[in-house]
Amino acid sequence: MKKLARIAALALVFGLIFAAIISSSIKPADVVAKVWNSQMTLGDPETAVRHYIVYTDLMCPYCNYYGRVIQENDAEFQKYLEDNKIAYEVRVTDMLYESSGIEMSLPAAEAAYCAAKENRFWDYYHAALDHIFTDYYEKGIGYAKTAPAISDMTLDYWKNIGTEIGLGDSFTSCFNAEDTRSEVRENTAKAGSTVSGLPYFTFGKFSTGGFDPSWEWDTVKSMLNQGLK
Repeated sequence: MKKLARIAALALVFGLIFAAIISSSIKPADVVAKVWNSQMTLGDPETAVRHYIVYTDLMCPYCNYYGRVIQENDAEFQKYLEDNKIAYEVRVTDMLYESSGIEMSLPAAEAAYCAAKENRFWDYYHAALDHIFTDYYEKGIGYAKTAPAISDMTLDYWKNIGTEIGLGDSFTSCFNAEDTRSEVRENTAKAGSTVSGLPYFTFGKFSTGGFDPSWEWDTVKSMLNQGLK
């Protein structure tokens, strides 16, 4: 009887060891399968154990304020992603066109996706954030619902940003031909089932929407930390 008990105990121990080995080889999250666009993702989805997502619209001022806080603290942000094995994805939508009829929302998103096709999304995204802030929000235009609306923006605005950062004929052709429109529309439709308010954050199991212009890096970092729990 004692011999059988010892055998059972040994079997249990070996079983636990085997289970630990197996579990250690399984990724905590299959991030690769969840990423919509690898060009719009920072970090390595192959090694990441967390997937952080920001849903945005280039015509959304509150998204702009958030994006600029990240830009201004880029070195610390990049280290944060690396230290915590996070794949950070920006999902650009034309949600403000779909929900509020803001026409420039659609071509802005299309331009961002065209830049992604050239492996230059992040350059374009950061340049776009800077331009719209300097050209409009900083001057009191379009920065909030109560502010005067942006009325003089044309399609060339988004093409010129591409030219400024060195994107060439293939970017311009992509934009003029509306090659990324179906992708933008498809992704916006998918986002619509999740998003309430822009920007919308899904950091691990933590989700929230909206961003206050007064918030700085400490507030953003506390939001990022929520996703580690």
